[in-house]
Amino acid sequence: MSQSARTGPLRVLVVLEDEDVKRAIEHVVSEEGDLFIQASSIEDAVQAASIDRVDVAFVELRALGGAALALCHHIPSLCPGAALHAIVHPPEIDRGTEALSLGANGVIVAPPTGEAIARVLSDVKLEAVRKKEVTSLEAKLARERKRLETYDRLVRFARGAAPSDAVRAIVDGVSQLTAAQGVALYATFGHDDSERVLLAALGTALDLPSTCAPADLSRLVSARAARVVPLIASQGAIGMLVLDRAPPSIEPEIAQLADLAAAMLSIVDRPEGPVDEGTRVFPPKHFRGVADRLLTLAARHDRRCSVLAIALPGDKSSRREEATREIVDIIRTTDALCGLEDGDLLLFLPETTGIGAQSCRRRILARLQGDRRARPRGNPSSSRTDSSRSGMSVAIGVATYPHDGTTLRRLIKSARARASDDARSSVHALGLDGLPLAEVVDALLSRPMVDAGPRSSYPLNVACTALFSLAARACKEAQRGGELHVTTTLQPGLGVAAAARQATIPKVHDVRAEAGCSDIEAIVIEAEHGAWVCCGRIVGERFQGVHAADPLLADVIEKRLAAAGANHAG
Repeated sequence: MSQSARTGPLRVLVVLEDEDVKRAIEHVVSEEGDLFIQASSIEDAVQAASIDRVDVAFVELRALGGAALALCHHIPSLCPGAALHAIVHPPEIDRGTEALSLGANGVIVAPPTGEAIARVLSDVKLEAVRKKEVTSLEAKLARERKRLETYDRLVRFARGAAPSDAVRAIVDGVSQLTAAQGVALYATFGHDDSERVLLAALGTALDLPSTCAPADLSRLVSARAARVVPLIASQGAIGMLVLDRAPPSIEPEIAQLADLAAAMLSIVDRPEGPVDEGTRVFPPKHFRGVADRLLTLAARHDRRCSVLAIALPGDKSSRREEATREIVDIIRTTDALCGLEDGDLLLFLPETTGIGAQSCRRRILARLQGDRRARPRGNPSSSRTDSSRSGMSVAIGVATYPHDGTTLRRLIKSARARASDDARSSVHALGLDGLPLAEVVDALLSRPMVDAGPRSSYPLNVACTALFSLAARACKEAQRGGELHVTTTLQPGLGVAAAARQATIPKVHDVRAEAGCSDIEAIVIEAEHGAWVCCGRIVGERFQGVHAADPLLADVIEKRLAAAGANHAG
C-alpha cells in the first residue's frame, strides 16, 4: 500500500477475547500507521463508534459470551460504510453466516494471518481513494456541464436582449460559474482615465459605487481583497468585472469568462440598423434598450412614464410613412422616444402620467384628422392640404408605469392590447364621431352591446339615487390612482354633477337648452389607469343609459358636452 493512496489513518475498532488474535491485529494495524481501538464490552464499542467514525471493525464472535454477534448490526448502523469483519474459530464456523446476515462484510477464520488483516485495511483505503476520485470527477463534470450551459444561455440571450437585460445576465452567469459572493460589471467610456460606470451588480458587490474614478475603484477593490478581471475587446478595454469573495478558480476559466463577457457587451452595444436622426424613429433593439434605462430611472426616482402603441394604417406603405412622419413631427421638440416595431409605432414618454399620455393620444388623433390646432407652431408643413390626412385611421393604446406594469415588456404588451381594443371601439362600430350629443346617446341606447371587446358599452337601467351612488363611488376609486379629471352634465337634484363633487371639482356643462338634450345625464371620468363614461336619459325617477371603459367614447362625449352646453364651474 503506497503512502499516496492513503487518505489518513484508519480508526480500527476490535472486540476480541483471544489474546493471540488481538496481538496479531494490533501489530498489523500499528505497522500500517492506523489507530487501534479496543472495546471490552458492547457498550464501549457502541460508544466508541458514536463518538467518532469507525472505518474498520474486527469482532470475535465468541467474545462476551457470544453477545458480540450483535455488533455486526450495531456498528454498520452507527457508521454507514464501515467495513466489519467477523472472526470465528473453526468449531463455530456456522456462526459466520449469522454475522453476514446481520451486516458483516466478511468472515475471517481464526487465527488470522497478517496478510489477511493487511488486505482488509488496504481494501478500505483503496475504496476511500476511489470514492474521493469519483466524487471529484463528478463535481468537475457538473461544473463543466454548468459552464457550457451558462455559456450557451448567455450567448443566445445576448443576441436578442436589451443591453440592461444582457449585462444582468452576464453578472448572473459569472456569479454562477465562479461561485463569487459578489459580482459587479463596470463599463469604460471614453479614455482610460474616465470614470467607471456600474452597469450591474449582485450579492456583496451591491454596495459598490455607481460611478467611480479608476484610482478610487482600485483602492476600494484592494481594500476588500476582491479580484478585478479586465474586459478587452477589439477596440480596447471596454470594462471590468469585480469578483468579491471568490474562491480560487482555474485561471483559464477566468480568462474565458472575461472573453465571453467582453464579446457579449460588444454584441449588445452593436447597433442593429441605422438611426434616422431626421425622423427620430429608432430600431426595435435601440428603442427598447434606451426605454428600459429610462424606465429604470423612473422606478429609482419614483416617477411616472407612459408608453403609446400606435397601430398604423396598413393598406398602403405610403400612408403608413405619412402617418409616421405626422406623429414624429408632433413629438419632435419633446423628450419622447419613438421606435418602429412589428408594424407598430411605439412612443415612450418619460415623466408623463396617465392623463398626460391620454392628452398626447388625443393630440395625435386630432393631428391625423387634420386639426390645425394640433400642429406645432412654426411647422413648415402646416400649409399642406388636409385631404390626404382626413382618411387616416389609427388605433392608439396607452399604458402607464406603474399602474399597467413595472417592466417595459409588460407596458408595451398592455399598450398594444389596448390599441387592438381601440380599433374595435363602439365609436367606430356605430359611427358616433360625427353625430351631435343627442344622436350619440340615442345610438348607444338603441345598440348598447356591440362587438367592441372589453370596451363595449353595456346597458344601465337604475334608479337615479343608485346612479348618484355609482358615480360617486367611481370618482372616489379613480381618485385613488392619482390625478383625476371629471366632466359632467347639469341636472336638478342629486345628479352625477353632485356625485362628482363628493371627490373632486368637476367640469360641469349645462346641455338642457340643446335640442333633444333636456333629459340627458352624462359623466366622463379620466384617471391615471383609464377612462370611464356613463351617459343616458332620465325617465321619471330612473336612469336609462350605457356605461363603458372606452377612452374614444369618453373623448366623443366630452367634446359634445363642451360644444353643446355652457360651462359652469364646479
